[in-house]
Amino acid sequence: MADFQKRDPDEVRDMFSGVAKRYDAINCAMCMGLDRLWRRALARAALEGLGAEPRIADFACGSGDVCIELARAHPSAKITGVDFCPQMLEIAAKKIAARRLGDRIELVGADCSSTPFESESFDALTISFGFRNFHDRQKSLSEINRILKPGGRLCILEVSRANRFFEGAQHIFMGSVVPLIAQIFGGRRQDYQYLAKTTFAYPRPEEIRLMLSSAGFSKTRVRKFAFGLVALTISEKV
Repeated sequence: MADFQKRDPDEVRDMFSGVAKRYDAINCAMCMGLDRLWRRALARAALEGLGAEPRIADFACGSGDVCIELARAHPSAKITGVDFCPQMLEIAAKKIAARRLGDRIELVGADCSSTPFESESFDALTISFGFRNFHDRQKSLSEINRILKPGGRLCILEVSRANRFFEGAQHIFMGSVVPLIAQIFGGRRQDYQYLAKTTFAYPRPEEIRLMLSSAGFSKTRVRKFAFGLVALTISEKV
């Protein structure tokens, strides 16, 4: 199993830097395009019930797709994308500029466990397929709690450990098929083998609930996609 806490954060940053130019194509291929639908569900969950001009943060924003989806879903939302990989932020900036969303989306280079934002700055916060790679998840959750307003919503879209019926298929797909797809699209096979290992080391939903509770979140609920292989976890700051 991959021990995310022992992996040097600089190595993880370098890994994402190396795959940045091919990141979108690899993701689309290995998710068979379903990632777009999942991002829409993530954006809807984050924005539900929010008023005019809400402030939303997207942690581990990568190439900016969730930021763009949030801007599309709410015409007056202000979005802040946060990532520690400069190459990813460069790609995100180009995509945002091409869609003329620069006045509504700002990008910040920072580690998600320690950000420059004031306390209680955001109405909601999203994370899409990045939480499993956080070096210190509990510290990051505490930081998220700090910058969310009271009652603020945290929405995490992430891989999920399959139930026993699909567990074998998930191991084959993540361990063999995904690295092969990455290699075909020009990525490094070993990088996606590592990401596959982080999937199998990722906590189960009941453990995630406990982590969220310990960080000051409540009313946690989970929505599953793709036969339970992907989960959208929604929780609120107490």
